[in-house]
Amino acid sequence: MAAPWTGGAAHRKSSSGDRPNHAGGNRPRLPLLPDDVIHHIFSFLPIKDAVRTSVLSKRWRSKWTATTNLVFDGFGLRFRDPLSLYFPYLVDSVLRQCTSPTVKKFHLTNFKYRRRYAPKLDLWLQFALGRRVEDLRLRLSDELWIEYKLPPFLYCSSWLVRLEVNWCRFWSNETIRWPCLKFLSIEDAALGEDMLGRIFRGSPVLESLKLRGCYRVRNIIIDSTSVKDLVLIGSKKSCSYVDKIWAPHLLSLTLSGLWTWCTHMFRLDDISSLVEAKLAFSIRTSLFDDKRERCDWLKELIEKLCGVPTITIGVWCLKVQAQ
Repeated sequence: MAAPWTGGAAHRKSSSGDRPNHAGGNRPRLPLLPDDVIHHIFSFLPIKDAVRTSVLSKRWRSKWTATTNLVFDGFGLRFRDPLSLYFPYLVDSVLRQCTSPTVKKFHLTNFKYRRRYAPKLDLWLQFALGRRVEDLRLRLSDELWIEYKLPPFLYCSSWLVRLEVNWCRFWSNETIRWPCLKFLSIEDAALGEDMLGRIFRGSPVLESLKLRGCYRVRNIIIDSTSVKDLVLIGSKKSCSYVDKIWAPHLLSLTLSGLWTWCTHMFRLDDISSLVEAKLAFSIRTSLFDDKRERCDWLKELIEKLCGVPTITIGVWCLKVQAQ
């Protein structure tokens, strides 16, 4: 079984093959490692490095095909770089040769998405969900502001524990069924309040939610008793306007990133269970903004947190307080 293209030249195989190296004494060699140890090693490697182990010996030639961690990273490949055209081929080739009945981790990061790749992405995700993937990460390149529409079958998975997506579009009428999901991260996406509500209703054990640069979300209402950690990150690439945060069961709240100042900045409503808060954000302003208004808003925000045992205040907030 031929190894797929990995973006680098393979080393020449030693003429000694699988014969032991007597000069090394009794020290065990890599080809003699048990299969479970080899697969554990693969769990720490990007897929292209796992594939490269096929040149170590005959025994290792197809070991990589049983890996349960498929991590594809297109970092460093530019749009006009000829090698970027081989990235989809690499993914296709690896998935065709994958023999593991389950996949614990499927990561596709820094992938320069084009609309013509949508059918491929659908097939890749279908492969991952068919292998009971637990950790799914889909991070697309955003240089052309093209969103990938998540396929309907992704909204129903009994095995997902961790899901991270960015520059993806959510369908507005799909029912969510993620009974095992504990961590969810959504970045740079149009995410309405109705979708958030369906996510909470369909994810009964969700513990941590991270939203970065998500727009069309005016009120963040978390009535779920399982969600304990909320991270909101502003993004200069998109305008995030949130009016209210209502989460009476939340234990930890982090506000970070770059936000755009507006006259209806978010207010904290019911956060009565909060034990930790981190204000690490900064706000982009203009010469026409009212400094006193910003100070009053920040003062109100901090006063709302006065009963929280642990509060971390970032540099921007300290500067505004000092004005």
